[in-house]
Amino acid sequence: MARMSRLGGSPHSSLAIVGAIVIMLTQAAPARATNNCMQNEYDLRTGTTKTLTCTANDVRIAFARNPRDLNGNPLTSCNAGQTFSFIADFVVVTTATARENIGLYFAIAGQKAALTGTCADNIISPVHPPNCSTAAGQSPQCLGTSQYEELDPSSDNCGDISTDDNNQVVTVEVDNVLCKAAPDSNQLILPNCTSWQQPGGTLLCQSPAPDYPYVSAAIPGSPSKCNCDSGFTVPITVQNPTIAVSKTPNPSSITDAGGPVNYTVAVTNTSNFGGVTINQICDDKYGNIATAAGAKATCPAGSLCAAPNNVAGTTCATNVSCALPAALSSPQSSLTCTFTGNLPEIPSLTDTVTVNGVAQDGTTPISGTASATVTVGEAPATAADVVTSASAAPSYGCADVKYNVEVENTSRSAGDESETLSALNDSYYGDITKVQGNVLGTTCGVATNAAGLGVLSGASGAGVLPATIAVGGNYSCQFVGKFCGSAGALQNPPNATNCPAGIEVIDTVSGTLTGDDSEAVTQQVATLTVDVCFAATETTK
Repeated sequence: MARMSRLGGSPHSSLAIVGAIVIMLTQAAPARATNNCMQNEYDLRTGTTKTLTCTANDVRIAFARNPRDLNGNPLTSCNAGQTFSFIADFVVVTTATARENIGLYFAIAGQKAALTGTCADNIISPVHPPNCSTAAGQSPQCLGTSQYEELDPSSDNCGDISTDDNNQVVTVEVDNVLCKAAPDSNQLILPNCTSWQQPGGTLLCQSPAPDYPYVSAAIPGSPSKCNCDSGFTVPITVQNPTIAVSKTPNPSSITDAGGPVNYTVAVTNTSNFGGVTINQICDDKYGNIATAAGAKATCPAGSLCAAPNNVAGTTCATNVSCALPAALSSPQSSLTCTFTGNLPEIPSLTDTVTVNGVAQDGTTPISGTASATVTVGEAPATAADVVTSASAAPSYGCADVKYNVEVENTSRSAGDESETLSALNDSYYGDITKVQGNVLGTTCGVATNAAGLGVLSGASGAGVLPATIAVGGNYSCQFVGKFCGSAGALQNPPNATNCPAGIEVIDTVSGTLTGDDSEAVTQQVATLTVDVCFAATETTK
């Protein structure tokens, strides 16, 4: 403040003002400006490089409440990775009798503390605009505190605090803060530091009204005269972006185990805000489908992968078509990834794909999963079809039926195993590798350089058992079986109108089969129905 004084002298003396120079110092940054953090401001103000220790606990921000947008409307959430501005009431407390020129520093760029980097710098100021006046009362947009007090002799206007006026509610506008959640929480993290000076050691901290721009004099009185809270939160829920993941197999069902299946993985940005970046796709059965350079995680090894592709970060998938990283910059944007996996010898396979990425801030993790199931129409290990056909030469009351038997190894993947056939049995005739009971002749189980047995002695043997059947190969032989009955004694054939009297036999042939590791082979067997009509008409189904 300028002082006016009378100048002494004779009555005739006079003072001539020849000229005047007026110097105005102004602060250009508004109260809500983004400035240096507390260590940076301390270095600039003091011209030293002393490290702030902030070991005192004289003044601190206890908590924040009533967050709202810049129009004064309640604000309950923010979108992870985006920057936004808000107003909140911060309760400032002291454990000392009096502390002066309080500085409030808020880390807004996602850093762990408000000592260095980019901060929103504030002081405790009287209630002031924008959008309000002290005469009109405190509206939701008013900043500052109605508990304002000045204790230092310099009569500046950087607010102070005392135990007589503790728990000051200071309304602050924090601009351009990164929406980021505190660890193990969904609440906005806002690391802060408070600074103060002690009576008798204060610096002039003048902040012009009506906007009360921040001034750098609100710094610690010494390296210990400050307090920092790196885990401070504001009751604003951080909403993470979301993705939807789908996984589609083609085909979804196969007839033979061991065949290839093509998978399509689709990833969609389902957030209503911001973008996401996909940087990894892992499959629990086939391992690493795609991982972008710099991704922090490693895909676990696929449970179906054999050496050398059975370690983390490797894959046993083929035909992989995935370009990562992939930016899904807008809601509903998507990407697709395809790969091929070999189905093992099990009745069905369900595998799960995990998609990992980050929000647009580059650090907030996002993840999604999807599963797909492929079924096998035939048996797991080495599926076998036993196919039979017959021709009958009926006689009255009996029929001698020649059966063709084929055992086929239908596993058509080069990675699958051969099968060993060691026996053939018929549900009606029994062992068909020798002449016995109603088996009148056979080439089954007979050496290829020998004649068939019984009524089939004019044919060559099909091969001794056990016999190895390669992938895609088969074992074929014949046998003749006899079944008898009297007219009307057996159930008429299904086509009773055309065959009013006849006999019928229904039987299946099955093999004793093992895989390379002597495991049992499940089979799909065919049932054959032979109808013999006494009117010399027969049908075979």
